[in-house]
Amino acid sequence: MNDFLHWATVAAYLAGTALYLAFVAAQRDGLRRVGGAVLWLGLGLHTAGLATAWWELGVVPALNLGQSLALLSWALMAATLVANLRLEIMVMGALSGPICTMLLLAGNWLPAPVGQPGPVFKSVWLGVHVFGLLGGYGLLLLACLAGLMYLRQERALRSKRLGPLFQRLPSLSRLDQFGHWTMVSGFTLMTVGLVGGAIFAHGVMGSFLRGTPKEVCALVTWLAYAAVIHTRLVQGWRGRRGAWLMVAAFGLVLFTFVGAGLLFNDYHSFESIIKFTGAVS
Repeated sequence: MNDFLHWATVAAYLAGTALYLAFVAAQRDGLRRVGGAVLWLGLGLHTAGLATAWWELGVVPALNLGQSLALLSWALMAATLVANLRLEIMVMGALSGPICTMLLLAGNWLPAPVGQPGPVFKSVWLGVHVFGLLGGYGLLLLACLAGLMYLRQERALRSKRLGPLFQRLPSLSRLDQFGHWTMVSGFTLMTVGLVGGAIFAHGVMGSFLRGTPKEVCALVTWLAYAAVIHTRLVQGWRGRRGAWLMVAAFGLVLFTFVGAGLLFNDYHSFESIIKFTGAVS
C-alpha cells in the first residue's frame, strides 16, 4: 500500500474516532456527522491505497498476513459505515476506528511478501474468495463488538451500576438487532467466499477441497455460525445467550484467519502462499 495513502488513512481513522468519542461524551450531533464524514474519507483513501497495490501487483493484495490485515481493516470500516446507514448504532465508529487503525499499523509493520505471484493469482474466483471471506470477517467482527457491548450493558443493568455513559449508548434491543443483522450478512459473505475458494481450487488443482487444516477450520467456523443463526431463528436464543455465542464464534474466525495461517505449513499458510503455482502434491 502506498505510504502516503497508508498514513493519510491512519490519520483519517484516528481523527474520525476522536470525533465519535467526543460525540459519545458530549452528545452533539454535529460531532457525529463530521466524524462519519471523516471515516468515509478514510475509507476512500484506504480503497485508493488497496486499488493502487492491486494495480502494482496485478493480483489481489492478500499475499501475506500484513496485506490480509490491511484488507480486513478496510472490510471492518466498510462494514461499520454501511451498517450504520441501515441501523444507526453511532457508537460503533468509536470502537471500529481504533481496531482498523491497529490492523493497518500491524500490517504495515509486518514484512512485505518476497517474490512474484504466479498467474494462478489472477483468477476472478480468487478475488471472490478473498473479498467474500474478509468482507464476511469484517461483519462478523462487528457482530462480536455488538455482542461485547450488549454483555457490558446487560451486566451494568443487572448490577444497577449504570453511570453517566450508559444513557449515551444504544439500547439492548437495538444492539441485539445490530448483532443479528451483521452476523447474518457476514455469514452470507463468508459462504460466498468459501464457494469462490472451492471453485478456484477446482480450477487449478482439480478438486474442490484438499482437506488442509485451514480448510477444515474454515468449514468448522462456517458450521458454527450456521448453528448460532439456527439457535437464534428457531430456538429464540437472543439476548445474553445470543451475545455470548456471537463472541465465542468469532474466536473461531480468529483462529482460522490468523492461527491456521501461521501454525500449519501448507499452500494456505502466509509463508507459502506467494509460492503457490496450482501444483499441490
